[in-house]
Amino acid sequence: MKCFINKKYYFLFLILLFAGELPAKSLNLDKTKPEEIIRLASYNIRTKGDKGDKAWEVRLNALVDVVRRNKFDMFAIQEGRTSQLKDMMILNEFSYIGRDRDGDDKGEHCAIYYKKDRFKVLKHGDFWYSETPGIPSYGWGARCRRICTWGYFKDLRSGKKFYVFNSHTDHEATEARRQSSFMLLEQVRKIAKGKPTFCTGDFNATPDEEPIQLLLKDNLLLDSYECTLTPPKGPSGSFYAYNKTGNTAKRIDFIFVTPKIKVLSYHTIDDDIKYNKYSSDHFPVMVEVLPK
Repeated sequence: MKCFINKKYYFLFLILLFAGELPAKSLNLDKTKPEEIIRLASYNIRTKGDKGDKAWEVRLNALVDVVRRNKFDMFAIQEGRTSQLKDMMILNEFSYIGRDRDGDDKGEHCAIYYKKDRFKVLKHGDFWYSETPGIPSYGWGARCRRICTWGYFKDLRSGKKFYVFNSHTDHEATEARRQSSFMLLEQVRKIAKGKPTFCTGDFNATPDEEPIQLLLKDNLLLDSYECTLTPPKGPSGSFYAYNKTGNTAKRIDFIFVTPKIKVLSYHTIDDDIKYNKYSSDHFPVMVEVLPK
């Protein structure tokens, strides 16, 4: 199955649409209710430990500004330690699901934040990228324990239900990243069972590398960067490593979607550069979407 619309045909699509050759009704654009659009982001917030203007205590306020300025409805984080999540409680319009990866209530999380007045959590859980996914564990030579947090949500505005799986795969072990891709696909099939699903995260691999190609191979998941109805906004890369030019950023942060989800827009948010305030060493990536 192909993406909803191929980018290289985007301008032809617009010409035909406005010429009346492609009626909006055929694409259900006339039925789109703005209040039902979900702004979902994936955001590696960078763990604690940096100093100076990169210290967490400094970055926190910039992060809050990014979330609110860009009007996130949901955002899935990576690298957030328990103490950081406590600090982020100042975002009091949000709640979150997810446990820490190390099992000691101190380690990093792949938490999923959601607006409390808009979404209801119907089910949630976690698994580890290892041969023992039910307990905190290392897998396939990984440097760190790696976790995936998932939730099943109901949008109280539209009544639509969908899953979010949020991951951070290993930064060193190639085999761990490969096996994590296989496991994610297996768990999406097992847990979501064909329902609309988003897979967010820092996958520590670029689009042309095997872990990402494995995720896309059988079209269970599509890359929202390639499926957006409008051209992606912002830099192409997401990991900019505090380089204020952003020129060396690599695209390793993704939002994958199942085929029936309509991706209206994709945005790599480089507010850290625009406003000259670090929130993280990654840019968040955000989509505007309509689950079916």
